[in-house]
Amino acid sequence: MIKQRASLSSKKWGYAASVALVPYAILKLLWANGFAVLATRQGIEEMHASMQANADPISKWLYMNGIDATALLALIASLLALALVQQWGNKLPRRILLAPASLGGLFFVSISLVTFCKLMTGNINMADNPHFDPWVPTIVYGGFFVWGVTVSMAARSFGIRTRGPALPHSTRWWRRWPEWTRIAAIAWTATYGALGVYWSLGGPGFPLGLSNDPGAAASAFRHAAAETAGPVIVALCVLGVIVLYWFKFKASGAVRTILLSFAWSISFVLCFFVMDARALIVVAYAPVALIGSLLGGSFPFFESITLPVANQFVCLAGGMLWATAALTFGRRSREACEHCGRVRGTAHGPASSTSASRWGRRAAHVAIIAPAYYEITRIAWLFGIPLGISNEMLRDLQESGAAVAGAGLALVSIGGTVLTHGLIKPWGETFPRWFPMLAGKRVPPALALVPAGIVSILITVTGMQVVFDI
Repeated sequence: MIKQRASLSSKKWGYAASVALVPYAILKLLWANGFAVLATRQGIEEMHASMQANADPISKWLYMNGIDATALLALIASLLALALVQQWGNKLPRRILLAPASLGGLFFVSISLVTFCKLMTGNINMADNPHFDPWVPTIVYGGFFVWGVTVSMAARSFGIRTRGPALPHSTRWWRRWPEWTRIAAIAWTATYGALGVYWSLGGPGFPLGLSNDPGAAASAFRHAAAETAGPVIVALCVLGVIVLYWFKFKASGAVRTILLSFAWSISFVLCFFVMDARALIVVAYAPVALIGSLLGGSFPFFESITLPVANQFVCLAGGMLWATAALTFGRRSREACEHCGRVRGTAHGPASSTSASRWGRRAAHVAIIAPAYYEITRIAWLFGIPLGISNEMLRDLQESGAAVAGAGLALVSIGGTVLTHGLIKPWGETFPRWFPMLAGKRVPPALALVPAGIVSILITVTGMQVVFDI
């Protein structure tokens, strides 16, 4: 265990990451200066012509002076790796180093693995570009992969070495959600209100209504228009900021009821009426598209994330912030615990816990069984079994590739079923022994509750749309 800890905290990872992109940077600089290294003269000339025609002004100016912009980025990446192991890096805020190192490492590993998979499956063929040596992808994407892995480990090492004393649970930001969710809800509401002003004044990008979103035929706001809905959004957001500010104080009686009714209504509209089935489609197809790209396939995933769909996720986030702010205010105004809702001085014995465990298990079992028919039929279609459909329809699904996509969605659903099972099993409360770095630690409730809540909202919205369309 001590050796493992020493390996994780070693500075060697940072030094390895600092040199991983050096070959790439040297190669790009040589090309920028006209040296035909691992490339033909014609290939270098075509690259220079492409930069002159398509590059942005800054990159074009740098290239004219023999500097490739990506080589500069590689230098910055190397300096980031050095900051994780040098003394001068300790003078910078930890998160400024840890965030780009961790996210950058994940991105570089992903893009290099996707590229190598496409090379092995033939989706990328170096014979199509004879002006560059076959070793070029190895130098470029091999460097990306090595930097991604080593900088991720360097970030882990830096985090271990610079970690301060353990904070009490009450001081961790996610434990203090009753304090900051109201402020976050105010910021969200004010920002969306500003967008409402922009749309009211004729600004483009209004995300509601069939005139702006042809896919909104099933939306509750399909008839909305910027000139009429914009002022309503502004008025509601102004009123919302006032209500959220009032949540700072105690209230009782009719005032408390009015404030809570307004807050829960706003949350309900944002979560269930702005959303439609496309949001669930994006979430469900995300892992399918990722795995497909790793295996060399292509899937138009990002084409489905249009501005109106992105707005749905923004409104979902706002609705959840409004819900947590209303929940906190409701509990505080009746002098209950803001975290659990229990009233001080009231006994909560084993009977209530046993009852919650009993109906929670029943609900989880229903959630596990409910998608079984969907999962079985989609997998059956993949193997050529026309379960619930005609042979002609099965043939069309297989020829179009929809059967494979459906099976992928079924696997995603099965994964969700397994995670749902974890809600009522010990391994859902404590990380299993085989889980890296977190083995034996308690699973934060939010790690289960937040994704489960989001997915339940998306599935409910889709079910409502199907029912009302019928």
